[in-house]
Amino acid sequence: MSRLLFQPRMIGLLFGCLLMALPISTATAQNATFSDDFSTRPIYVTVRVFQMKANRDSYPDLNDQVFKMSTASLSDHTQWMNAFKKSYPGFEIDLLRTEVKKVFRTSKPATVSLVKQQDGRDIEVQMFGAQSIGDGVIPGTTLVPEIGLHFGNDMVNKPVAFSVQPLEVESGKTYFYAVKTLKLRSSDYVKFVRPNTPPEYFDGNDLFLLFTFSVDLDKTTTPARYYDERQSVEFQTQATKKTVPEVPAKWREAGLGGNVRVRVEISPEGQVTNANAYYSGFPEMNQQVIEATRQWEFPKSLFESDKAPITCFLMLSFPAQPIPPKANPAKQ
Repeated sequence: MSRLLFQPRMIGLLFGCLLMALPISTATAQNATFSDDFSTRPIYVTVRVFQMKANRDSYPDLNDQVFKMSTASLSDHTQWMNAFKKSYPGFEIDLLRTEVKKVFRTSKPATVSLVKQQDGRDIEVQMFGAQSIGDGVIPGTTLVPEIGLHFGNDMVNKPVAFSVQPLEVESGKTYFYAVKTLKLRSSDYVKFVRPNTPPEYFDGNDLFLLFTFSVDLDKTTTPARYYDERQSVEFQTQATKKTVPEVPAKWREAGLGGNVRVRVEISPEGQVTNANAYYSGFPEMNQQVIEATRQWEFPKSLFESDKAPITCFLMLSFPAQPIPPKANPAKQ
């Protein structure tokens, strides 16, 4: 497996060192109660995984730098892309998936898994929470994402770690970084990230993964009128106007395809006022799908009794077309 990815390193004992207990004065039961309560509170983390693609050796060297931004400044797809262009020039960057997790300050991680192979192998993000010293009065929080290759049973086969990145986190902040040791060949990229995609399309490219972590230390807020992914399947059929983008010929002829799911907000006028990619099996189409779904419309009757905006998911499917066989010159 050492050939799969570049420069792997074994998972260390870093998390054990970071799980520090906050010094508590036995003289004040109030401080002890506060610390106990703090240690059991979940860390709400929205994890986003992006693909990074560039022509081989055509980009500046990657490093382990962690970027920190206000989550409020990344509420729109364009804002995400602008932030990435400044941080990673030379790359095409597109979202693959979004997952919301609760992370606790224990030795049990919250896990985001990519594509699991039949033999159990997969690339995972395991997130540990740790209570840090903070400013000495108010405790701080450390989020420790470990990104590695797992083999199905961590007790039998130890994972191979590509990144262990302790983050001293704040509520309302987003942290992101590329994993420079997670450089994928086209065949491994397809196998572990985008199955059923022709690997030949990515020949001549270097492919990396970019991970972002948006943190809320208090609680997550759910919109007043919210339809989850399952409820949105039926809700989507009520649209009075649907715009579906056409797949460009270069991607259609290359055999690319898949589903793209966007999270949208619908105003009381029935207009889509905001749209962001949420999960994508066809990331090349993300921008086109976002632009198309912003043109969707829904009946105003949905807001007769409640004027609160509706948040839901819209999914567009683009079945991959078979690649026509190449002509055999010997038979011509």
